[in-house]
Amino acid sequence: MRSIMMEKNIKVVGIKNFKGADKLIDFYLVTENQDKIYAFSKIYTHRTYELCRSGIRVNDLLTTRSRDAGVMRLVKYTKVIMPYLAEEYCLAVA
Repeated sequence: MRSIMMEKNIKVVGIKNFKGADKLIDFYLVTENQDKIYAFSKIYTHRTYELCRSGIRVNDLLTTRSRDAGVMRLVKYTKVIMPYLAEEYCLAVA
């Protein structure tokens, strides 16, 4: 799997989803013209939600390092899924 960097200011935004049996965070990609694209869902952790609540650039998220295991699981999964999302939704890659 190759690591990619996004060209434009594409952000990842996390929104709580407590409707089912599990507490989840739904992550969306927000493009420059404010289009929301569903990316994936992960199990809720407080620090992960605080990191992505107001939005974080994809490039900043991919280079984040933390001692928190939940944040690092999010970073690792985002690195794996971003090539697929970039190809599927025709997002600009640097």
